[in-house]
Amino acid sequence: MKQKKLSKPLKITLFIVLFILIAGITILIFLFAIPKNDQNVSEEKTEVSEETEKEPEPEKFSTLSFVGDVSLADNWYIAPKYDERGGISGVLGEKVLKIMKESDFMVANSEFTVSNRGSALKGKMYTFRAKPERLKIYDEMGVDLVSLANNHVYDYGKEAFLDMLDAFTEYKIPHIGAGRNLEEAATPYITKINGYNFAFISASRAEKNVYTPGATENTPGIFWCYDPTNVINKIKELRARDDIDFIVPLIHFGRENSHDLEKVQVESAKAYIDAGADVIVGHHAHVLQGVEFYNGKPIIYNLGNFLFNPETIDTALFQIKLSSKGTMEYYMIPALQKNSSTEVLEGSEKQRVIDELNSWSVNAAIAEDGKIEEKWVAL
Repeated sequence: MKQKKLSKPLKITLFIVLFILIAGITILIFLFAIPKNDQNVSEEKTEVSEETEKEPEPEKFSTLSFVGDVSLADNWYIAPKYDERGGISGVLGEKVLKIMKESDFMVANSEFTVSNRGSALKGKMYTFRAKPERLKIYDEMGVDLVSLANNHVYDYGKEAFLDMLDAFTEYKIPHIGAGRNLEEAATPYITKINGYNFAFISASRAEKNVYTPGATENTPGIFWCYDPTNVINKIKELRARDDIDFIVPLIHFGRENSHDLEKVQVESAKAYIDAGADVIVGHHAHVLQGVEFYNGKPIIYNLGNFLFNPETIDTALFQIKLSSKGTMEYYMIPALQKNSSTEVLEGSEKQRVIDELNSWSVNAAIAEDGKIEEKWVAL
């Protein structure tokens, strides 16, 4: 009997089915042949990769440092000693200079006028004036901003005062608190630090017998705060802005050579915080005064003299440690001005100053490392 031959289409169909079957078996054999260890390594790598992606970025910190009164006047003590001793190392110790220069932002109160012109104000006991080139010293100190709202920037009259404003601009040193009119004197300095915008303003109510004029709409002078209204309004104006994160007023106030607080210091500082300020930094008293927290915000009532004369006097640097998350920690670094030079204190002398600051402070506690924290006070 004759066998039936398969038709051509059927042959092709069978060939395709057979090919698919062989290919499928080959793939299964290959997959099962992969070692389990390799799979585990692959899985482990995936897990590590996922964990790495989930790790948060490390927190970054920036340091803002503040010092009190500085005089570089040619007719006073520090500038002549700077020349006599061969430069900045003759008036600032190695440790304090390192702190200042390594700060991300460094602020000082500049308490002298800058000019080769003008005459000392009649009747004023102490008048300070520096040559414009003395401003180079601020760069050696690492200073990024100076406050000019104080009682010595007008010591040689209007002509020298205007020269001073020009000199700070010429030497590219940012300055606040003084101007050709009120608008300029009240203008804040705004800068970004660790991703946050800070606004600094400077105002003064230091003189009992007033020689230094307050700026007006049309006349030069400093930003006055004998009546705190203008400062309060400026702080409110800044707080209303979306681009300002922190506001720091630098206030020249307090009774000279006294650790005790004047009532107006306490009242005005708290009013500035009520208006929206975040930290208040004071100077003028020549000596240190205490610290108070108000609504969780620190008031550094007075940093006193920092580099001013040959007297032996305690001083300090105030520091803000700002995190990339926008949180702040506060520190005091005790120092000593002696023989026209300033250096940080260590050991028992450092602790002595911390103990004294604690005794003058209202509701703040300063630890051995200088950290300032609010403490609970029984009513």
